[in-house]
Amino acid sequence: ARGRVDAETVAKVTRDYDLPADVPVFLFVGRMMTYKGLPIILDAMKILADKGMDFRMVFIGKGPDRELLEESARELGLMGGSSADKCIFTGPVYDRDVLRAWNTRADLFLFPSTFDTNGLVVREAAACGLASVLIRDSCAAEGITDGQNGFLIDENAESMAELLLQVSGDLDHLHEVGQ
Repeated sequence: ARGRVDAETVAKVTRDYDLPADVPVFLFVGRMMTYKGLPIILDAMKILADKGMDFRMVFIGKGPDRELLEESARELGLMGGSSADKCIFTGPVYDRDVLRAWNTRADLFLFPSTFDTNGLVVREAAACGLASVLIRDSCAAEGITDGQNGFLIDENAESMAELLLQVSGDLDHLHEVGQ
């Protein structure tokens, strides 16, 4: 369904997670596979953390690489029991309304895959007014004009981190691009 969900539903879905209102929330939904560019996300998050930026990166899904990715997040110091873990792995979510709530709560959808064609998750995010970050010239980025209806980066963590640092200072603009 198109449109954002109400604040009460978002609060109910996200109540068990540390998601401060003034901290950017980045989201990935999909199979936990390294070939979908997930190491790029983790390395970009490490760059942001090292620069002192506060954020939350939420991964929703399951897959054969989930444990490896969680271990990488721990090794990078992005999670590990702290009350302010920067990375959160929720596991799979199958309820479309719960996914809509996450898409409503997030500030930006990260999808650095060059494997996927026209990812349904990108369209689901867009239906909720959530802009995506995609790899320039990838199939998933077809129809995206950088800064207008999404954001395009090079296929590396530095490019993603640079973009996230640049755009996270103006969350209203992120929401306008999402619309």
